[in-house]
Amino acid sequence: MKKIIVVTQVIVLLLFLAKIAALGEVMTKTNAAAVSQAPVSRLESGSPARVVIPQVTGTAEVDGLSKNRDLFASLEAKKNELDKKEQFLWAEEQRLLLLKKEIVEKIDVLRVQEEKLNATVEVQRTTENKNFKDLAKVFEATPPAKAGVMMEKLDVQTAAGITMNMKRDKAGAIWGYLSPQKAVEITREITHLGKQ
Repeated sequence: MKKIIVVTQVIVLLLFLAKIAALGEVMTKTNAAAVSQAPVSRLESGSPARVVIPQVTGTAEVDGLSKNRDLFASLEAKKNELDKKEQFLWAEEQRLLLLKKEIVEKIDVLRVQEEKLNATVEVQRTTENKNFKDLAKVFEATPPAKAGVMMEKLDVQTAAGITMNMKRDKAGAIWGYLSPQKAVEITREITHLGKQ
């Protein structure tokens, strides 16, 4: 963007210089024509007494210079305006890059925390599954009537975890000693766990 402005200024300057050169040629030609057409009074000896040179006002040339100055001033104002906009955009870009960097850093921190949480959850699930398998063996070894009474007193999640890790025939024997309401709750929990 700055290159375009600089090139434009150079072009305007060249045009300005060309106008000045053209004005100089016009002035020279006008003065020469005026001198050749000026009335000359001669003395009796034949030498010229005086030469009258008409004054050239040059209003057309002055108007052209004025227009060039105005054009140059407007281009300079536009250049300053574009420079300000460019500075603003550069500052905004730097701010956005800084925000992007902060967001990326926060995402990285969250990703690390997620990985830690996933590892912790996995360890907890593994431990929980191991405990359910161990408890399932205990319930399988317990007579069904006693195991049914104990399972009736457990929370639904624990009872479902133990039941899922038992052999089918042993779980079915204990199932007969549970109240219908508790059996329905355990079944719902097993179904829910199976969908995860």
